[in-house]
Order: sequence, then structure tokens, then C-alpha cells
Amino acid sequence: MTKCPRCFSVLGDDHYAWIVDPRVAGVPRYADAAASAYYGAAVTSPPVYDAKRPPGYRGRLHTAADASAAMNGLPVVEICPVCHFELPGGWRQGQAVCIAMAGARATGKSIYIAVLIKQMELLCETLSVSMSPTTQASAQAYAVNYEQPLYVQRGLIPPTPTVRTQASPQREPLIFSVGAWLGVPSFVVLRDVAGEDLEAGNTYAPHFRFFADADAVFFMFDPLRVKGVRDQLQDLLPAPSSTGGDPRSVLSNVMLAVGAGRPKLAVIVSKFDALRALRDVEGSDWSYVMSNSGASYLRDSSANRQYDDADGQLLHEEVRSLLLRLQGGSVVTAVEHPATGEPLPHRYFAVSALGQTPDGNRLNVRGIAPFRCTDPLRWVTSSFGVL
Repeated sequence: MTKCPRCFSVLGDDHYAWIVDPRVAGVPRYADAAASAYYGAAVTSPPVYDAKRPPGYRGRLHTAADASAAMNGLPVVEICPVCHFELPGGWRQGQAVCIAMAGARATGKSIYIAVLIKQMELLCETLSVSMSPTTQASAQAYAVNYEQPLYVQRGLIPPTPTVRTQASPQREPLIFSVGAWLGVPSFVVLRDVAGEDLEAGNTYAPHFRFFADADAVFFMFDPLRVKGVRDQLQDLLPAPSSTGGDPRSVLSNVMLAVGAGRPKLAVIVSKFDALRALRDVEGSDWSYVMSNSGASYLRDSSANRQYDDADGQLLHEEVRSLLLRLQGGSVVTAVEHPATGEPLPHRYFAVSALGQTPDGNRLNVRGIAPFRCTDPLRWVTSSFGVL
């Protein structure tokens, strides 16, 4: 079984749904309450054909052919029976690793996604597997919202719009095929949420329910939000151009969205290049900490052909210690001793998507030099036997 790439619900063999192919001309469309709830905006859809297995019934369920026959012979496409998202062809025969991105405003989630996809392409090339967008919508969304501003225009990516103002491509998941592993077509699905929405705390809405069914949540923590770090770097780095909310509050809202779910939780210290700049602060305790050449957080092992779990565990302990020194003890406590009493499986990471501090709203003239960006992803995918 796999999951829907929008709502992350498990697609079992007891419930199927189809709609008339939306590309057929002249097909009437109707208000779709299920699709609207999970999309976060009004949606109209062609007629829906739903096939659900009755309790105790083990016989044959209706098929796409039955759905087409019921729709006067018109072609049909399969949709998620929960949120009515159109499933890519052959989706149920593969496995999807579904990841939800989270963090306060200005933590660098969008830039991280843009760079992560490029790093995944390089990794897949190293592993001799093919990677490509699974849908045209994913290809367009990545090209327009991530690749064009960062890699073509050499500028920074604008903040993710709130769910109230997002254009339709930004509401769609990014779905990428990463080849066949053990004979099973495999996919990585990324869903981003505006930091402003997570700070607002309205995570009970249906369009946030995917957090509960995600395979992993990537929670990004910006060290420049810590006043002590900013003060020591004020002569080395420009002041942050925008401010985000309290990471503790955002993490609390994320945990509320997860609810009874059990995703892995990757706590990611982003913009790690800023911390590495502390090496140049003479006479500082941080200068000593960040000059330790034996530290795992100063080595990049992300190009290895296999995820090194021992290195990951060492990095976990080192970054945990850094978070405590960064006055992030409340975040560590929220992760390890949540109000539910049941901590999620978690690991701490350090990444730098750009590798250099931007010059205003432009990339640094030295370009992009990613650091450990694939570590969180490979921690998750390796448990599926992927990447």
C-alpha cells in the first residue's frame, strides 16, 4: 500500500474512486466538498464514482471499467477516495515517502526545498537511478516557484504565501520519482506550509491533516533567531531581512497538527553556515566549539552511496548539544518530552542550503555550496530501502 500525495492517507484496497477525466471537453463540474476541504479553497470536479468494500465482503470491487461504464463510457482517472486528488498513473503499484515541511517564517524552507531537489538529482545520478517529476504540475511548480528565482535569477525565493493567498500550483505537492527499489517504483513527496500559517496555529483545518499521516516532518530551526548568536555575528553577517515567529510556538502547533500520528521528526538547524562563521569571532566560546575539526557537523558525508546511520547518530548528539548552547533547550524539551508523553522518533540535523550568506536579496557571488542537505531525507528514505 502507498499513500495519497496530497492528504497522505493510506490507499488501502477497500476503497477506490474515479472521476471523468477533467481533460474531456464539455464534462459538467460540480462543487466538491471533500476536495475543497483538503485543498483549502473551493474546488469543482467532474462526477465522482466511489467504490467502497462493505464490511465482511471479500469479493471483487468495481474497477475503472465499471466506473467508465457508469459514466456513459467516458474515460475516467483514479482519485484519492479521501481528498479527491488525481493520482498519477500506476500510483498504487509504487511506494511514496511523504514528507511535510514545517518551520517559522524566514527559516529557509523554500530555499532548502529548491536545493534539496538538485542534491537529490545528483545523488540519484551517483546511484545510477533516474529521478524526474512525476506530474506536470510538480515540474511546473518546482521550475516556477523554486528553480527560476534561485538558480536562474540568482535571487532568493519569496516567502511561501499563506493558504488564503496561494496560487493553485503552490497548493500542490511536489512529487518526484526516484527510480525502482527492490522492483518497486518509488516516489518522494514534499509538502510545504507557510510559516505564517503555522504561527497562526489553525492547524485543525482539513488541509493540514496531512501532518498526521506523513512519514516524516522536517522542522527547521533558524539559529539567527537566537539573540546571543545574532549579537556575536553582528559584525560578520548582515542583519536578517525578516523575522519569524517563536520556534517553540510553531513546534507546538506542528505537534497539534500531528496529533495521534507517528511520523519521524527531523529537527533541522538551518543556515548552518552562519554558525560556522562563529569560528572567526576571536575570544568567543563559540569560536572554540566551531573550530573542532573532528566534529561531525563540520564534515559532509551526504555524497556517500548509503546513508551512514552511525554518522547520523553522532551528528544527532552534536546538534542536540548545539541547540542547548543556542538557548534552544525549550525546543529540545518539546521534542523529547512532549505534552502527549509520547515523543516521536526524532533526530537532529544541521544543514546549509546556500553555504554562504546572501548579499541582500541576491545570492552570494561565490554561488551555492550545499552542506548536508540530503541527510534528513536519507534518514527517512533509508528505512524504506530507498536512496
